[in-house]
Amino acid sequence: MHYKPGILHLLIIVGLSVSIVGCSFSSGIIVNSIDLESSPTATDSATTTPTPFQAMTNTPSVIPPSNTPTATDTPTPTNTPFPTDTPIPTDTPLPTATQVMVWNPGEQITASILLYHHVSNEYPGNRYFVSPETFRAQMKALRDWGYTSITISDLANVLINGGELPSRPVIITFDDGNLDIFQNAFPIMHEFGFVGTTFIIANALQSKYYVNAEQLKEMAADGWEIGSHSMTHKDLTTDHSIANYEMRQSQLTLEEAIGVLVSSFAYPYGKTDEFVSTKVSEYGYTAGVGLGMSHQYSLSTLFYLNRREVQGDYNMAEFEALLPWSGN
Repeated sequence: MHYKPGILHLLIIVGLSVSIVGCSFSSGIIVNSIDLESSPTATDSATTTPTPFQAMTNTPSVIPPSNTPTATDTPTPTNTPFPTDTPIPTDTPLPTATQVMVWNPGEQITASILLYHHVSNEYPGNRYFVSPETFRAQMKALRDWGYTSITISDLANVLINGGELPSRPVIITFDDGNLDIFQNAFPIMHEFGFVGTTFIIANALQSKYYVNAEQLKEMAADGWEIGSHSMTHKDLTTDHSIANYEMRQSQLTLEEAIGVLVSSFAYPYGKTDEFVSTKVSEYGYTAGVGLGMSHQYSLSTLFYLNRREVQGDYNMAEFEALLPWSGN
């Protein structure tokens, strides 16, 4: 059962409009034009199951934000072709680093939230495509620098209730539900003992170049969080009449298909306003994510958590600059 706070509790400032373009929704997908062929199923190559961070189990009492911060990162979307299927790597699993837990009262938390779209060798030089080799190096760096992965819901739960988090928490998120995330990112992260949060366009579920329900179940069983990225990836700030279908119906569709609770929402193109953020809370989501530069999170940012995009041509120094802590 979703917790649905009353509108009187919503303190979001009137007229707020966050206009950030951050999603590469590469297919340019329209509801009636999706190729509903079954996606290839990747083979399971990992042999070690990571122990995902366990957040507090208190039933959250969502307090919507008093404002929706305006992010400063405004990438411009580009249309990108579909990737071709690639096999899952079969590298030897690596040991999971020991977690150092720190109590957080929930008032303000420092964390890193990263955003990826594709992990694939297709279209080198495209900002939305990070190669598997580069992605592996980035995951190794995170492990070597002492980061422990958590999910968006883990962060939201501690913001609401207080609780323990790793000393260097990182949230690794993926937008759209592209198939190469299951094929490439998922096994690499498993090797390093990391879990992620993937935001799915519900209407693309079971389509040829996107993950299917069985693959999402496998990821969820490994500790990943499955969130909604709307039903059809439309800009919700331009037409409020589609809010119920895009936000609530996408949530119900994913929960029915996968059998897990869907409690986080990624705004299409990173754009929201007072009405949209209010509805995200009313529909039972406990957090909303967009784009931005901040590493600081509180109750006032719960429905617009900043994420920093990892672009395909970033070198290791540029990747390190996205993080609040490094190896130094």
